[in-house]
Amino acid sequence: MLLLIIIKNQEELIVRFIIFAALKYTVFPFYQLSIFEVNLINFQTLTISDIVLLASFSVVFIIQMYYLLGIYLKLALHKKELVGADTNPVTILLTLRNEEPRIREMMTTLTELPYNDYQVMVINEFSEDDTLHILNILAETNHRIKVTSLSQETRFLQKQAINIGMKGAESPLIVQITSNSKPFSNEWLAKLNELMDNNTDAVIAYTNIEKKKGYRNLICRLEGFTQFMISGSWILAGKPFVFQENNILFRKSMYFENQGFKHKLNLNFANLELIFNENFRKGKVKISTNPELSVRENVEDDRGDHIKLLKKGVQIRQSLNWSRKISLFIDDFSKVAMIGLSTALFILHPEYWITFASFVIIYAITLLIIVKKLLARLKERKIFVYSFAYILIKPIINWCFFWSMYLIHRRNRWN
Repeated sequence: MLLLIIIKNQEELIVRFIIFAALKYTVFPFYQLSIFEVNLINFQTLTISDIVLLASFSVVFIIQMYYLLGIYLKLALHKKELVGADTNPVTILLTLRNEEPRIREMMTTLTELPYNDYQVMVINEFSEDDTLHILNILAETNHRIKVTSLSQETRFLQKQAINIGMKGAESPLIVQITSNSKPFSNEWLAKLNELMDNNTDAVIAYTNIEKKKGYRNLICRLEGFTQFMISGSWILAGKPFVFQENNILFRKSMYFENQGFKHKLNLNFANLELIFNENFRKGKVKISTNPELSVRENVEDDRGDHIKLLKKGVQIRQSLNWSRKISLFIDDFSKVAMIGLSTALFILHPEYWITFASFVIIYAITLLIIVKKLLARLKERKIFVYSFAYILIKPIINWCFFWSMYLIHRRNRWN
């Protein structure tokens, strides 16, 4: 009953009520399942090790159900959108390199958005083609375009490009996208701005890559969706952080008040994510599942991109504060432990399969409902089954990458 207290969303209440009604006959082993007229578990036949195993399984199951119902369900049912806010000046930050074939089309798309007060700040990252020349011509005829450039390639190219763009931006609000981005609804910028108010430091919307053939593309899409599901849920839970820096409307003051990348130049696995995760505060960050705010990136299927994305996610986790790291670890550990313990119980006590299967089925159905509803809200298609399976194995993937990076770091330290 405690989990049903203070639930504001009626739809969330209905989902939880259905699940807990089912739990009445499965979670507590001393209940009888009247349909089968059998005792679910006979404790007199269990050894001490069996009881410890069963108790451990019950604990991790309760933890996982808390995460699903108390954390992730909120994002799946999240609808709150503010409409009618004042128009705020916004700068679209865009870094690019060697984009001569696409630059005219790209600038046309970005400068014709139905929004009055905005500029497109383009940072040329030492292009070797005519990108800079074309940009300068376009900037002369379009007041929205402002161009700056890096004169040479350096080790900290991306961070320097962002820093130059931030200094050149004239607006108090910034949103960064990539040269591969294909927003977007024409109302993208206007609707993103509508969510920003005086008590908000950042508004986060969904970003993922476009669907293409190949397993690498699928892995990147699954990882992008899973990262948004995790970070978005924890934003609503009061522990905000992000895994990626694009399609986030934020206050420029956040960057300069914290001295930008001054103490983060050597952290080459992330850029603005480091600023965000260090300075986001409870109640100051909003998350949107509105598909009209989403951005799709047309990324080529380059070998190794999926590995970089997975590795970046693990490194960002390690850069979070201890409160967030512990919360994520408990989620991962309890998920793996629940799967392992349920398998062990099935093998050791097949005669009690009804009870153990009930636990697993309730967990699976709850997770399926959450994934299905969130995918539907984001209009992310044809990854439902893959997403469900990926979420279950994601902790193992994270641990494998963490262990491999630890071994590499240890080996390099001694060389």
